[in-house]
Amino acid sequence: MSLTCNADFFSHQYDPKRVNPNFEFLIQIIQSIYEPLVVSSDESSCAISCDFLQEFNGLNQPEQLRLFSKIRNLHELWMFLALNPTSYDCETFFQEFYQLTSKFLSVKQHLSFHCEDFLLTLGVSYDDKLRYNCFQIVALLINDPHPQSKETLRKLDRMCYECLYDFHVYYEQIKNFTIESRIIDLTKEDVRQLIDGKAIRSDLEEKISDAITELGGLVFFKMHRSPKDAYQSLCKEIDNEWIQIWKLNSDEDPQIHFMKIQNCDQLKLLFKNSSRLREDFNDDSLNEKLVLRKWIDALPPEFRCFVCHGQLNAVSSQGSHQHNEHEYQEFFNSSYFHDIIRCIPYSHAVIDCAVNVQNHQVIIIEINPFSKRSSAGKYSWILDRDILYNHYNNHQSTNIRV
Repeated sequence: MSLTCNADFFSHQYDPKRVNPNFEFLIQIIQSIYEPLVVSSDESSCAISCDFLQEFNGLNQPEQLRLFSKIRNLHELWMFLALNPTSYDCETFFQEFYQLTSKFLSVKQHLSFHCEDFLLTLGVSYDDKLRYNCFQIVALLINDPHPQSKETLRKLDRMCYECLYDFHVYYEQIKNFTIESRIIDLTKEDVRQLIDGKAIRSDLEEKISDAITELGGLVFFKMHRSPKDAYQSLCKEIDNEWIQIWKLNSDEDPQIHFMKIQNCDQLKLLFKNSSRLREDFNDDSLNEKLVLRKWIDALPPEFRCFVCHGQLNAVSSQGSHQHNEHEYQEFFNSSYFHDIIRCIPYSHAVIDCAVNVQNHQVIIIEINPFSKRSSAGKYSWILDRDILYNHYNNHQSTNIRV
């Protein structure tokens, strides 16, 4: 296995914008609605600190506007908020700042001038609440009719943050130690036809068939997410004819093997019966990619790894395998495994991997957003937040739950 340490994807502020065109799309919308304007004061500049936030939070809106205009470098404010996402003062500031933005046109115009820095600093935070606070204000700036609704915030999170973890973004960087895959570009109409169970373009069907052949004749697939929710609906669709229609062997459990496909017709049936794929398509992402991955019958036990601040903080077992806890404690805290994790080009991510401790085999299955939308396994995003965010920095070790 060849390992190459990749630069942290978030280490350069403008890398997310380079990869994800949705940032530029939103910036253009904001600046077309509100003429960018710099709001400044003749008073001396103020330092960004908890004291500043506490002062701001305790003022009425005209005084808040006066204090806000004294900030010479808004990037310092965004960075302070990004570095302290869970503090009470930062959370209160966002509540107050949302109200200030909703009332004053000058604040909207000032944010229009600084919206790129605002989005690329706070819209990619590892903390869900901080990102959603950012997106509430972005929703105001794009004149969304429901700027605080769950649907609006989910859509913006998908557009800005979750898209950064789409498979095609990172595949080439982990290609040497993941499952062989093929990536096929789809148009919006292609996806709509697949979801609706309609016929697709003949050249697209040929591309899919060729990719399945190149990958050995058996694959599973995903878009942003996999169709792992499709089983019950698919059972009804094919009337449980798993051997005749799905070509499974008599000893293969359909609940385990239903995502194993051999042809384009099976792929279309999974598409049609997956609410997850339909939901993601409705999220209106600009990136439409079909990912086909070589099917492997017997992977080693799977684990979910939680990386934040560039450190492996926690590892949770997946499934019902029996584990030697001491053996895995030693392996997941080894420099060998930490070196593999450092090859992942994200300073915060949830990484699924298959691990054989006996021969030190590690297969990266996929990289997910560091977000409550990714299952916490044997942890809780709420109760175990400090473990998932900071355990390695606090204890110089990785927390393991198997």
